[in-house]
Amino acid sequence: MSDYAILTWRPGDGAARGPLKAAKAILKRLGLEGMGVQPGLEVWGSSATPPSIWLSPTHDGLIVGDVIGRPQATWTAEPLACARALCRDVWGRYVAVFRETNGAAIAMLRDPSGAVEALAWRCEGLTLVASDLDGLLEAVPPAELAVDWDHLGRALVDRLALAGRCPLRGVLAATPGTMRWLDGTEALAWRPADFARLSLDDTEATRRGLVGAVDMAISGLSRPGARAMAELSGGLDSSIVAGALVRQSNITVVQWLHYFVEDPGADERRYARAAARHLKIEVTEAPKATFGLDLDALAMAARSIRPSGAIADAHYDQDIAARARRLGAQQLFTGLAGDTVFLAGGGSLLAADDYWRRPFWSVGLAPALQIARRSHKSVWSVWREAQVARMGWRRPAPTGETAHLAAKLRGLTPAGHAWFEGLENVAPAKARQVRHLAQQLQVSGRTARGQVIELVHPLLAQPVMEMCLSLSARAQTGGGDDRLMAREAFRERLAPEIYARRSKGDLGRHYGRAVAEELPALRELLLDGCLVQAGLLDPAVLDQLLATETLIWKGPYREIVEAVILEQWARSWTRRLSRLTRPAFAERLVQEV
Repeated sequence: MSDYAILTWRPGDGAARGPLKAAKAILKRLGLEGMGVQPGLEVWGSSATPPSIWLSPTHDGLIVGDVIGRPQATWTAEPLACARALCRDVWGRYVAVFRETNGAAIAMLRDPSGAVEALAWRCEGLTLVASDLDGLLEAVPPAELAVDWDHLGRALVDRLALAGRCPLRGVLAATPGTMRWLDGTEALAWRPADFARLSLDDTEATRRGLVGAVDMAISGLSRPGARAMAELSGGLDSSIVAGALVRQSNITVVQWLHYFVEDPGADERRYARAAARHLKIEVTEAPKATFGLDLDALAMAARSIRPSGAIADAHYDQDIAARARRLGAQQLFTGLAGDTVFLAGGGSLLAADDYWRRPFWSVGLAPALQIARRSHKSVWSVWREAQVARMGWRRPAPTGETAHLAAKLRGLTPAGHAWFEGLENVAPAKARQVRHLAQQLQVSGRTARGQVIELVHPLLAQPVMEMCLSLSARAQTGGGDDRLMAREAFRERLAPEIYARRSKGDLGRHYGRAVAEELPALRELLLDGCLVQAGLLDPAVLDQLLATETLIWKGPYREIVEAVILEQWARSWTRRLSRLTRPAFAERLVQEV
C-alpha cells in the first residue's frame, strides 16, 4: 500500500491550526493529496496509487488500506472490542484508527500481517497517524522528540525491541495485531497462542485448508489488472507462492526473478530453472552484486522514522526498484517467512511437543528417537532437552554475538513481545514458531523498492499464519522432516527437484565478502560513531570484531550489518534533531499562519 497520513484534531481547537497548516504543506510537497474529510479529520494519500479508505458513518474512526471482508459489519463504538472483531472477521493490509466523535485520534490498530506501518504522535493540538513519511515528523514534531538511546541499546540486544516501539521519544508505533492507545498503552487484538493451542493433525482436510489459505492470500492480495514481479529463489517457499500465482487470472506476472551468486554452496539456479519448467514460466536470472554493502544507500534509508529491517542488502533493494520502474510493475511477490510458517527444521523442541503435558512414561522414547535420527543427536540429549522444555524451563532465545555490546547491555534478556501472551500454555515448538513469526515481521520498513513497488508477502497474510499456527509441530514436520506437510499439500505444484530437496543455499560467504570489502569504512563508521559515544558498543571489542581474522573465523556478519543500520539511523536523526529547535519550529508556524 502507498503512503498515507491521517490528521485529526478537535474542531475549534486553535492549537491545531498552525500544525495542521504545516502538515498539509509538507504533504503536498511529498506529492500526497487530501482524500477523505470529516469534521476534525483529513486523510491524505498518493494520487498515483491512492489507498482505500473506509470512514465510519458515526465519525468515530476509519480504516486505511486493503480490507477483505465487511468492516462496516464489525465496527462498534468500543475501540478494543471493535479491533478484536476486525481481526476475527476481516483480514488484509490495513490500519484502523479510532477517534473521539468528530475529534482527535485516541487509538490505532495495525493488522496482524504488519504490512502497513502505523506511527502516531501529537503536535500541539494536532494528532497524526501515518506511514513512514520522510519530512512529516520534522515538519510537525512532538514536543519531546529525541533519540531514545536506552531503547536503541535494547534493539542492539534483540531487534524485537523495535516491534512495538519507536526509538524516537514522542513517537508511538503499533505491534501488528495490537491496539495501541495513544496514551502509550497496548492491548492484544489478535493472539497467536489461541491458534497455536489447537494442535491440528495432518489430514486431507487440513492439507486442503493449507492450500486454500495460501490461494486465498494470493487472490486477496493481488490487485486486479496489475503488473507484478515474483521472486523464484529455487526454494520450497517461493515455489509454493509461484504455483499459486500462476493460477491467478486477474494479475500478470511480467518477470519471475532469480538472484544467483557464483558460489557452489549458494548457487540455486538449477532449482529455479526446474521450478520454472514445471510451472511453464520463464525465469530471469540476475547476479547478486559482488561488491560491498553500499553504505551510501544505507545512509539514505536511515532517514526513516524507524530503523528499517528490510534494507540490509542495499544492492538488491536498488536493483528491484530499478527493475520495477523499467517494467512498470506494481507488485512484488515473495516467499518471505515460509521457513517459519511451514516449520522448517527439526530439533528437540519437536519431541517436547509430543511429551507436552503427558507423563513421559506414557509416550516412551519413540518421539525422541525419531527426532534424534533426523537431527543427528543422541536420543538421550533429545529426550533430556524435550523434558526440560515441556516443564516450562525454556531457555531465552539466542541473541547472537553480544561481546561487542557495552557491558550494561550484555546481561539484558531478550525483548518481550505482545504476541508472547498465553504462550505458557502452548507446546514448546509452536511457542518458538510464534517468536520466529514476530521476528519475521521485523523484516520491514522504508526501502527504495518499497517506494516504487508494493511488496507482497503472502505467507505472512493472516489466513496463512492462522492456518499454520493451528497445526501441530508433528503435523507440519512428520516428526522432524523439513516442512513435510507443505511439501505434501502442494506436491502437484512443485517440481520433483523442489519436492525432494532438503538443503538450502548458503549466502553466508557472499555477505561475508561484502562486509570484508567495506571493512575500512565500517571501522571508521562504527568505531567513531554515535553508538560508541552513547556507550552502547564496546570500542575495544568492536575493534577486534572488525578485523579480517575475526571475520574469517567467527563471521558475525548479521550483527555487524544490524549495528551499521542502527548507527546510520542514529547519525541521521542526531543531525536532523540538532537542526530542529522548538523556537525555529514556532517561528515557522508563525510565518505559515
